[in-house]
Amino acid sequence: MDLNPRGLPELEEWVVESDDFHLQGFMSANVSVAQAVALAALFRPGFVEFAGGVFLGFRFGRDGVDVWIEHLSGDLRAVESVVNRIHLWDYFTPTSDAEYAALPALAEEVAAMWRGAAREAFPGRGFEVSVTGEPDAYGPTLTLVTLDDRDGR
Repeated sequence: MDLNPRGLPELEEWVVESDDFHLQGFMSANVSVAQAVALAALFRPGFVEFAGGVFLGFRFGRDGVDVWIEHLSGDLRAVESVVNRIHLWDYFTPTSDAEYAALPALAEEVAAMWRGAAREAFPGRGFEVSVTGEPDAYGPTLTLVTLDDRDGR
């Protein structure tokens, strides 16, 4: 996973002569506290445990989950896979080829953060966080589901 700022036009000017990215300078000039809090909610989400499933806090809505539970005949893993699915294109709008190319690596980083957050929140449970992005898919997509005993938790 390479999240090197080289090639990303907006970050390129913040790479100093030593080829180091000046994170503090970029962040203080471009990112508000509200933006940072929103990013933190996406990158390291809180969770809601409901009806035996675990759901991303920022995606959870009790009425919606109840509808999916009914529609999917109580298959909680299937419900989690619908509710806990995000497309990075819905959260970020790439403006260059370099930004499109950076999204898969960003998705892998977000997935790693979700795995850590889920393990920390539910130490006795297993989780699968997958990243997909086939050419016909809607950009890099992350999904979090709970593993049960049949899945080798």
